Amino acid sequence: MSDNVIKFRRPEKKPEPPSRKPRGPMPGWAPFAALLGVAILIFFVQRSGLIG
Repeated sequence: MSDNVIKFRRPEKKPEPPSRKPRGPMPGWAPFAALLGVAILIFFVQRSGLIG
């Protein structure tokens, strides 16, 4: 009976590429700082007359 059994071997896994170091969580003030920076940029572009 054991002659009819096909034995399989597991395929070899490729080694995983090294991953980057995980970053810490983003500080809570970062989105507000980015929004403020964009608002100031738009303000100065409008003042210079490029947008109208």
